[in-house]
Amino acid sequence: MNKEILDIKLRFPISETLKKKFPFIPEYLYLTGLFLYIASQLVQGTMIAYRLIPGSLAYHIQLLAIFIVIVKAVLFDDYSLKDWSILILLGIVLWSSGNNAVVLDIFYYYIFIVSAKGIDFKKIATLFFITITLGLIITFALAKTGLISGLTYTRPNGAMRYALGTIYPSDLAARCFCLMLAYALIKNFKLCVPEYIGMISVTIWVYVVTNTKIDLILMSLFIIVAIFYKKAVLALKLLTPRGIAIILGGTVAIIILMSYLYTPGNKVMLTINNALSGRLHLSHIAFDRYNVTPLGQYIEQHGFGGGTKAVLNYFYIDISYIRVLMMFGAIVFITMVLFLLYLSYSFMNSQAYSLEIVLIFVALSALIDQHMWELSFNIIFLATLSNFNSFKELR
Repeated sequence: MNKEILDIKLRFPISETLKKKFPFIPEYLYLTGLFLYIASQLVQGTMIAYRLIPGSLAYHIQLLAIFIVIVKAVLFDDYSLKDWSILILLGIVLWSSGNNAVVLDIFYYYIFIVSAKGIDFKKIATLFFITITLGLIITFALAKTGLISGLTYTRPNGAMRYALGTIYPSDLAARCFCLMLAYALIKNFKLCVPEYIGMISVTIWVYVVTNTKIDLILMSLFIIVAIFYKKAVLALKLLTPRGIAIILGGTVAIIILMSYLYTPGNKVMLTINNALSGRLHLSHIAFDRYNVTPLGQYIEQHGFGGGTKAVLNYFYIDISYIRVLMMFGAIVFITMVLFLLYLSYSFMNSQAYSLEIVLIFVALSALIDQHMWELSFNIIFLATLSNFNSFKELR
């Protein structure tokens, strides 16, 4: 009897009536909320938040967006009492962790994952691509006209780096990389020569403007994989889901151990640290200053984003895996790793190879940037419960 009660689906008469008369309402609600959240988070990552639209207003728009998708999930999604019990429990854990870290990005992302049930993922990717592309164009135009600051930075070797209205050149490079991933997904990797030329041109432009070598490598590698997509799929099949899981899990474990054990005297680690622009050293500082907690902690950080004044006490955790472990705690970190492995297995088992390739590149980019759980950068996790049938290859 208890099992029967737990398996009961929550249904509201008004939602059933609305769904029959207006079947598009759930999708419209979700996409509206997603657009508001992505657009407002993008604003927070530009100088628009410093000059034109207060960051607090953008945050309140995000709260409105979250309310909209929660309404969609409660009224229209087919979750049972057991499902809701598990989802709410996990939500409480993520909220507690984010509250301790004073960063709720993972909790908000989780809400969008849960409420994405039944939504066509291709529409999600298309919305993301259009929103971020238009947002960046507007940002560039505002910076060019002087309505917002177009920050410029100089490397020690004299190389100039331009943010073009975003808060930092590396953020601009990361956004362009994520747009490339989204575009390839929209086309399901069925690209033509002019599109490859366009991607190569964007990669060169991003490097010239931002001087970010690691993003250059990632974008170049992705273009190669896209060109040889069929061979990449064959490689995935040969690796098998278990082999991919071992590689993904092993990569996360290695970056954690290398950060923890890092010493400048080790030539191998020093070389890797230099290749990662000092990220191992900064992550090691995090381990030195703080202990790993079960449910997160506040870590004071000082970065260059949003200004050009010298930061004497610079300290910022860029590697997403270290960031989650140190800021959000061991429980959330373990949950994240298990989630990554589950999602990889799900994509491979469904033969959604294009999604798997993008997931792998997101996992790779998380080794160098902190944007893994920011919706305006990465949307691949939204495929967890959404409808991604159009990405499945014929068996």
